[in-house]
Amino acid sequence: MFSYINGVVTDLQNGVVTVDVSGVGFELAVSSYTLADCQLGQKQRLYTFMQVKEDGISLFGFSTIEEKNMFTRLISVSGVGCKVALGILSGMDTDSLALAIFNGDTKLLTKIKGLGKKTAERLILELKEKVYIDAAQMVLPVTQNPDLPINKEMQNAIAVLCSLGKSQAEAEKLVEAASKLGAVSAEELVNMAFRIN
Repeated sequence: MFSYINGVVTDLQNGVVTVDVSGVGFELAVSSYTLADCQLGQKQRLYTFMQVKEDGISLFGFSTIEEKNMFTRLISVSGVGCKVALGILSGMDTDSLALAIFNGDTKLLTKIKGLGKKTAERLILELKEKVYIDAAQMVLPVTQNPDLPINKEMQNAIAVLCSLGKSQAEAEKLVEAASKLGAVSAEELVNMAFRIN
């Protein structure tokens, strides 16, 4: 229903930001990373997700569209609700999380407070498959950079990065940089792209 909220931050509490929009205070549940991005008295745009349940309505806020995209992917996993997803996003930044899922790194994921091994394995199983399906179905427009000769591996890496929330221009830039550093396969290019981002 709401795509984003743009207003002045009037209150910051543990896991909650209140934003004043034309005299109406919106209370949003946020990750620790979004909370750190907000400052009292400053104007802030927060991308939103609204959860409607029998016992009430909850509004979740994200300082970046990438974080919101990751949140919606996380809650698509069976057994992962909004609060668990927010906890995961508080335990690891979105790039590190995407890379851990892409690499199937259960050990790293279970370092997040409250995330057990079974849930971590389910995240990897369901989201890694979704990333590849999204990437395979993605039809990328002609490259923004005419000087960048894109081979199939690079195109696949760009598609994967786009499906993980990067813009095409940013994905191309990262893949080009990764390629210059010696990465060749799509997997190497994606891994390197997240490390240099």
